[in-house]
Amino acid sequence: MKSEKKVFYFNTAFFDMMLLFDILYLCFKTPYVFKTISSLIFVIGGLVNFIFLLKAGAKNKGYKRFAVFMLIGLVFAMIGDILLIESHTFIIGAASFAIGHALFFVGYLNLNKFNLRDLVCSLCLFAMCMLVITLYDGFVFEGIMLYVVIAYALIISLMLGKSFSNLFVKNISLSSRIIIFIGSLMFFLSDMCLLFYIFGGAAKIFDVFCLLLYYPAEFVLANSIFYAAAKRTDEMPMFKQIYCRLFQFIFRLALPILPYREPELLTSVKEIKKILKEKQICSVLLVTDKGIRSFGLTTELENDLKNSKIKLAVFDEVVPNPTITNIEDGLKIYKEKNCQAIIAFGGGSVMDCAKIIGARVVKPNQPVRKMKGLLKILKKLPLLFAVPTTAGTGSETTLAAVITDDKTHHKYPINDFCLIPKYAVLDYKTTLNLPQGLTSTTGLDALTHAVEAYIGRSTTKYTRLKAESAIKLIHGNLLECYTNGKNAKARENMLIASYDAGIAFTRSYVGYVHAVAHSLGGKYGVPHGLANAVILPYFLEFYEHKIYKKLAKLSYMLNLASNEENKKVASGKFIDWIKSLNEKMNIPTNIKELKVEDISELAVKADKEGNPLYPVPILLSAKQLEQMYKNLLPNSEAVKE
Repeated sequence: MKSEKKVFYFNTAFFDMMLLFDILYLCFKTPYVFKTISSLIFVIGGLVNFIFLLKAGAKNKGYKRFAVFMLIGLVFAMIGDILLIESHTFIIGAASFAIGHALFFVGYLNLNKFNLRDLVCSLCLFAMCMLVITLYDGFVFEGIMLYVVIAYALIISLMLGKSFSNLFVKNISLSSRIIIFIGSLMFFLSDMCLLFYIFGGAAKIFDVFCLLLYYPAEFVLANSIFYAAAKRTDEMPMFKQIYCRLFQFIFRLALPILPYREPELLTSVKEIKKILKEKQICSVLLVTDKGIRSFGLTTELENDLKNSKIKLAVFDEVVPNPTITNIEDGLKIYKEKNCQAIIAFGGGSVMDCAKIIGARVVKPNQPVRKMKGLLKILKKLPLLFAVPTTAGTGSETTLAAVITDDKTHHKYPINDFCLIPKYAVLDYKTTLNLPQGLTSTTGLDALTHAVEAYIGRSTTKYTRLKAESAIKLIHGNLLECYTNGKNAKARENMLIASYDAGIAFTRSYVGYVHAVAHSLGGKYGVPHGLANAVILPYFLEFYEHKIYKKLAKLSYMLNLASNEENKKVASGKFIDWIKSLNEKMNIPTNIKELKVEDISELAVKADKEGNPLYPVPILLSAKQLEQMYKNLLPNSEAVKE
C-alpha cells in the first residue's frame, strides 16, 4: 500500500502541473512549448507508473503487456499531439494518434480477450460516429481526409467499446476498470470536439473542450498502467479508501451539530417510581432475562412499583445476542398490557432488546430489518430507563442497539439518537452478585469501547477525556471486582467507567474489533464482551505502528511505563497489560467456535459493518480481515488450515 500511496501523491502533483500548462497553452497559443510540456508530463507520468509497477512485482504477464502497450501508446499520442500543431504535419499527427489508440486497444485486450460484447459495444459507437459524420452538413473533408477520419473513428470506437465492456469483467479491480473507462471516454469526447472544430467549422469553445478533456484523459490512462497492472493485493483499493476517509471526515465535521445527548443519571432503582409518578405513567414494561430475575435483582424494583400502584408487565425472555423474534415477543406484551414506558434491567443484550422494542412501538409498520444502519427510526421512543447490571456494555448511554437476525444469523447495529435512554440508573448494588466470568468479559468490553474510541480518527477533546477516565477506572478496579465482587466502591467505579466509555464511543465510534465480534456473536452466539476481550490485543498489535503514540500516552497515564521510556516501548507495555489482564481473568486467546470454512463469510459481514463508518487507524478489506480472523482460530482448526 505504501507504493500505491506514493503513486497517488505523485500522480496528483503531476496532474496539477499538466493541467497548469494545458491552461497556459489555451491562454497563450504561442509558444507551443506549453503544449509540448503537457504532453511530456503525461508520458513521464506513464513511465513513472510503469517503474512503480515493476517495483510492485507484477507477476501476471497479461498485466505487464498491458503496461508496455499503454506506455508506447502514450509516446505515440505525444508525437501526434506535437505534429498536429502545424497543418502540413496534421495527417502524420493524426496517424500517430491512431497508432496510439490502437496500442491502447491492444493493451486492453491483454486484460481481457476480445469477445462478442466488445464487438457489439464498439460497433454501436462506430455507427454513432458514422451517423454524425454523415448527417452533419458542416463537415468539409478534402482529399483522402474522409477515409482517414473514418479509419480513426473505427479505432477509437474499438478502444472505448472495449473499455466499456471491461467494466463488466472481474479479473481486474473495479477501480482500475473505472479509471480505464473514464480515460477512454474523455479521449473519445476530446476527439469528437476536435472533429467538429477542425472539419465542421464549430465554435472556438470546441477547441477548448478538446484540450480540457484530452490532457486529463491521457493522464488518467497513464495512471492505469500502475493501478490496473500492479500486483494484485488483498488491500482495500485506493478509491474505496478515499471514499471511507471522506465519509468519516464529513461525519466528524458534523459531530458538533448532531443531536447527541447524555442520559439523566440516577444512583438507585428507588428513584424510578418517583419519576414515573411525576410523569403520570401507570403501566410499565420491565425487560430483563430469567437469570437476573432469578437472582432477585429486580425484586426491589418490582415491589416498589407494586406498592406505588404502578402496573408492571414483565418480559424476561431476553437471550444473549437478542433476536428479532425476541423483540417481537416483548412488543406483544407491551401492547397487550397497554404499557407507557420501558425499564431495561440487565446487561447490553437486555438494553438493546428494550431499545428496539421501543422503536417498534413508535414504528409499528417498520420491521426490525429495515432499521439496520444509521437514522432509520427518527421518532421519540416511549420513556426508557436503563438499569445496567453489568459494568461494560455502556448501552445505557449509547445510540446503538445490536440485534441478531435469527433467520440469517447476521448480527448488525441499529443507530439512532432516539435510542439513547432518557435515564441511566447506575446502582452498584445491581452488580454485586455478578459472576466472575461476566465481571471480566463485560469489564473488558468497556475497555474495548474506550480504547477503540481513543485510537480512532474521529476523537474530540471530550471523548478523549472520557476514554482516558474509563481506562483509568478499569485499570484500578476491574481486577479487584473480579477477585472481590463485594467491593462496593470498585463496583461503583466500574459502572462509571462503563458509562464514560459509552459516551466516548457513542461520539467517536468503535472499530474492527466490534465488527469482528458482532459477526462471531451472530454466527456462533459468542458473548460480545468475551469476543471483544479476545480480539482486542490482536488488533492493537496490528495497528501499533500507527497508534503507538496514543497507546504510550495511556501507558504513561497508568504508570505502566515511566515518562523517560521510549514511546514504542511504552506502547508495547500497554498492550502487554491488556494481555496480562486477560490471562489473570482466564480469558482465552482464541474463539473455540470459529471454523476455517466460515471465515470468508464472517469477514464480508465485518467489512460491511466497519466500512465506511468506523474511523479505524488502518482501513482493511474483507480479505485482510480474513487474516485477523485466522489469529482467533482454535489450535486444532489452525493446524487443519
